Amino acid sequence: SNNSSRSARTLSTAIVPHEISPQMTVTDPSIEKPNYALTGRVPESSAAHIVLLHGPASADRMRKAARLARTVLDIACSMAKPGITTDEIDKVVYQEIVSRGAYPSPLNYCGFPKSLCSSINEIICHGIPDARPLQYGDVVSFDVSCFVGGVHGDNCGTVIVGDNGDDAKDNKFSEVVSADRIERSQLLVKAAREALAAGIEVCRPGACLTDVGAAIHQVCDRYGYDTVREYRGHGIASEFHCAPFVKHFRNNDKLKLQPGMIFTIEPMVTENKADNVLWEDGWTVATKDGGRAAQFEDTVLITDTGVEILTLPS
Repeated sequence: SNNSSRSARTLSTAIVPHEISPQMTVTDPSIEKPNYALTGRVPESSAAHIVLLHGPASADRMRKAARLARTVLDIACSMAKPGITTDEIDKVVYQEIVSRGAYPSPLNYCGFPKSLCSSINEIICHGIPDARPLQYGDVVSFDVSCFVGGVHGDNCGTVIVGDNGDDAKDNKFSEVVSADRIERSQLLVKAAREALAAGIEVCRPGACLTDVGAAIHQVCDRYGYDTVREYRGHGIASEFHCAPFVKHFRNNDKLKLQPGMIFTIEPMVTENKADNVLWEDGWTVATKDGGRAAQFEDTVLITDTGVEILTLPS
């Protein structure tokens, strides 16, 4: 293709809402459902400020839910190819979770209409899967959570559409997306991955929760990126979101980490400013300046000697 049309195609157009397909429900009576599944209303937390300490049996249940979430996240990420819609990926995520006897946690959580959060380019988090086809060079975050054995598993990953890593047989990718944009996207995704790793690395008994935010912020500073303040990691168990809440920026939240604590760490890293706006749909969070965002999330358990990542591939 000639250069003028090529350069026009590499300028990403802003993400706008597309058609959303009808909401699905989980009807199988053998699948245990979270307390909001039918009504969409999340009951007031029984332990809003109490940090649970999980014993071995409870940690085992959490591990099982976390691994299932990871298995399905990997499926979602592998489907992110040019032309597929996030709605199609959502339907597969629903099917994969339900066929394993679990419930997709986002579905009808406070009325959220889908089983997956898919956040493209300048969308930071809580994007609703819709009819927009993915395009070469899109930076897409998938957040996959499931409820099984009475507890939730939760994780998130980011991929670049058309970028298959070293074995990139897809030559169209480099034709359609400028080398500069590819490089910037890869750097952003790398930084988000490193930010999560840095946050996890400081976790151990006796450490302070503030260390997590400080470690993440430091990585963002090193890259010249920013870290989102409004959305946080969280405790997770039979409730989808509970204490402790984990800030991904420098803060003064004093909480001594103890063996048995389980929470998510999920930094949202932006290439420009992290200031954001909420769409009219009440869910979709976008950067104000149109800069792109990337996110990785794991669920972790504080052990007697350090930390265990629960959302590992089984």
